[in-house]
Amino acid sequence: MGNGLRCGQSRLGGVTLLECLLTLAIVAILMSAGVPAYSDHLAAARARAGAQQLYAAMQYARSMALVHVSEITLCPLIDPSGQPLQCGGHFGQSLAAIKQNGEDSELLRTWSPVAGVTVTNRTGSSWVTGALRWDQKGIGRRNLTLSVCARGHNWSVITNRLGRPRLARGWGVCPSAVAR
Repeated sequence: MGNGLRCGQSRLGGVTLLECLLTLAIVAILMSAGVPAYSDHLAAARARAGAQQLYAAMQYARSMALVHVSEITLCPLIDPSGQPLQCGGHFGQSLAAIKQNGEDSELLRTWSPVAGVTVTNRTGSSWVTGALRWDQKGIGRRNLTLSVCARGHNWSVITNRLGRPRLARGWGVCPSAVAR
């Protein structure tokens, strides 16, 4: 051994170019497997968050109907920054809970939409429009399924005729595209 090193010793403590390239290749392979799984997990979380927000909005509106002994409307907003606020559009947009006092109305609360989700009917064929109303006893008088989807992951918010909402996983169909 003419270089003066004993067996098992190296000259420098650094890494070679080949070792760096091999490490980068292994990291790239692991990332290519992990990133799609993470984005799928993120889509599932968005669908659930969107459904939970709709569920919470419905629970809030129903409880406010009982607290205020007044009709409460939950509706999508055409323009959440516009004044006065106007109901319209579909449930995938901003929502508002409004207390009805005869001809007058009072805004109780608004919710911003969850990014990356669509809200359609159970079959996924159209946007859900209109408004949900609870009377002073908290009764809704309308069956409705709001299907919340994010890249194929589905959660639904289902209300019965008494106005009580519930969450269900995979209860609706996620559309590939819905006409606006």
